[in-house]
Amino acid sequence: MAIHIRLIRNNIKSSSSYGKYFAKTVSRGEVSLNDMMRESLLAHGYSDAAVVTVMDDLEEALKVKLSDGYTVVLPGIGRFSLRVESEGVDEPKQFSLRRHIRRIVCGFLPASRRQPDHSIVYNFCDGVKAVWEHGFDPSDTSHVLYP
Repeated sequence: MAIHIRLIRNNIKSSSSYGKYFAKTVSRGEVSLNDMMRESLLAHGYSDAAVVTVMDDLEEALKVKLSDGYTVVLPGIGRFSLRVESEGVDEPKQFSLRRHIRRIVCGFLPASRRQPDHSIVYNFCDGVKAVWEHGFDPSDTSHVLYP
């Protein structure tokens, strides 16, 4: 398991790290949960219709539980919860749900475990290595990409 990286130069003049190079991951594309579930369940003999049903049911159950105010915990994956972003007011009496709630967002906290040195290892990151993006030459500085 490896993620692909390239070096990107920070060209934001107001930044304290202006001119420095940083490693950035390179996406290899997108894959949906439906695609992964279909691949897994079909490999174990489940029908395509069963996969679609399971995914639809999971999506609906997540929506219902989140909208009812629950934090949804998927073991080994993480925790989902809804939170609000709002504008501040000087006095509680001034607060209006309609005027001051900007939006409702879904938060995700990936599953993790604490190491003996008190650092945190996220399950999805455990054992992943970084490798150079195919064809990337870190000594070639013509790839400045940070506007």
